[in-house]
Amino acid sequence: MHRFQGPAVLHRPASDAVSVRVRDTHDADEQAACLLDWGQCYEQMSSGAFDGHFESYCFDGVELFREEANQVVQQYGRPRPGTLTIGALLDADEGGRFCGAPLTPDHHFFLRGGKEFHFRTPQRVSLTAVTVDMERFGAYCQRVGEMPPPGACLDSGLVRRNPRDDLGGLLGSLMQSLRHSPDMLRHATLRRCLEEGLHSTLLGMSNPTEMAGKDLTASTRQYVVGKARDYMREHVEEAITVSELCAHIRVSRRTLQYSFQDVLGTNPARYLRNMRLNGARREIRRQTDARAPMADIAAHWGFWHPSRFAAEYKSLFGELPSQTLKAATQH
Repeated sequence: MHRFQGPAVLHRPASDAVSVRVRDTHDADEQAACLLDWGQCYEQMSSGAFDGHFESYCFDGVELFREEANQVVQQYGRPRPGTLTIGALLDADEGGRFCGAPLTPDHHFFLRGGKEFHFRTPQRVSLTAVTVDMERFGAYCQRVGEMPPPGACLDSGLVRRNPRDDLGGLLGSLMQSLRHSPDMLRHATLRRCLEEGLHSTLLGMSNPTEMAGKDLTASTRQYVVGKARDYMREHVEEAITVSELCAHIRVSRRTLQYSFQDVLGTNPARYLRNMRLNGARREIRRQTDARAPMADIAAHWGFWHPSRFAAEYKSLFGELPSQTLKAATQH
């Protein structure tokens, strides 16, 4: 079984709003106790010594977690009321069963807070999941014009994975970055961007139907984009999010999407990413210390993956952030 390096530790970054828990386990009960406030019971069903791993990253109503075990385990539990959890199998030697239905890598499993679930894991299971606070998720959905939020009326069960969705890959990449640099969670901007990005991902996985946004007139789309750009200019030193734009202009996410695509030939998320890259560049160019930490600057502007930040920065500006810093500190 794949192992993570390092001992079991508890990192506590600078803010009280975040925590990181990493633990290797050697008993099913130890593994069950890793998820807090779920009332879980694990029963080992296959023969052999138990070998497991758990890691969790909590911030601002979000919990990302990954769980591994080398034995078949029957799990029972009840997630915290007021939450929504969606997860995916990463690697499995065989299928499992979730709430009475076969679970394969072609599914996402869905858990409604306060509702009991039962899960018979595959042998040598590896899974990853995200839990969000339904009140905060509902507020996000309201800001982007999507109500009620997906999952508000569903019980625990399975949803078929859309081929375009890679929840496991997204969460795995995110947790890999947090594992290497857990202190990046001290940046409120990064946490806000991560929370919004995860909310957007969960909303997109609900496969919403097309709306009348396609029927907007050209003048309406121009107006929407103009209002968005005015807001961006007024907040040029801030990492703006899509939901902020929706709330400010009072339009839905899809209306904003169609307007940007028609008027600017791009989507609002990509446009805002470039705005944040420009903000990071301005901050780098103001540096006087050649040893200024690029990871901190990236996190301040909402970029959680340092190598991806560097690649996107170079793609937009034709040079690496380190080259910009070197030029800035030599003058």
